[in-house]
Amino acid sequence: MRLAWLRARRWYYRQRHPRAPFDAFLAAELPRPSTVFADIEFVSLDIETTGLDANTADMLSVGWVIVRNGKVDLSTAESHIVRPTGDVGDSASVHGLTDTVVGEGLDWAVAVDKIVRVLTGRVLLVHHAGLDKVLLDRLCQARFGERLLVPVVDTLALEHRRQRRHHHVEANASLRLADLRETYGLPRYAAHDCLVDAVATAELLMAIVAHRNVSSLGDLTS
Repeated sequence: MRLAWLRARRWYYRQRHPRAPFDAFLAAELPRPSTVFADIEFVSLDIETTGLDANTADMLSVGWVIVRNGKVDLSTAESHIVRPTGDVGDSASVHGLTDTVVGEGLDWAVAVDKIVRVLTGRVLLVHHAGLDKVLLDRLCQARFGERLLVPVVDTLALEHRRQRRHHHVEANASLRLADLRETYGLPRYAAHDCLVDAVATAELLMAIVAHRNVSSLGDLTS
């Protein structure tokens, strides 16, 4: 989403007096495209779900960590199990979150409120916005009547754009989180744990910024 459009949409929706915590989220100032990287606070977030279709999948767990001052602040790391509306189905074989485990989790609305609070005044960082951001939009629409109006940096999209510019060299390069981390010389972590993947995405962003000509938010969102 373009930042100018986001500001306008957030202002418009604020006139409808949304309930907390969405009201404070919408009122918070957004960074501008010219904001230098070290001055931006990102929330690197990952979600484990019941499936890969963001229009129908349930959230089973969510984890995040804040990136501030150009560093991953591990003291801010959080993860939460989320109780789905149905059963986990075959997805348990991927992430290990069984019906018994998620049955003790947070109600989805409580989880969404927590996500909105931590994103207030910050930029969302994900690997594959087509899943995580689309799912969050759907849940926020159900909870607050509006999508999650937040700037998004997608490490998958960043690398896809770079590889398209160099397609003659990297046409078959993988965009999986683990493979991209290997490309940048980062260690391999166990996959399918939301907090581990959130930290892994944050570290990948640090590597991308270090290896590319990135100086501002506009370089990451354009």
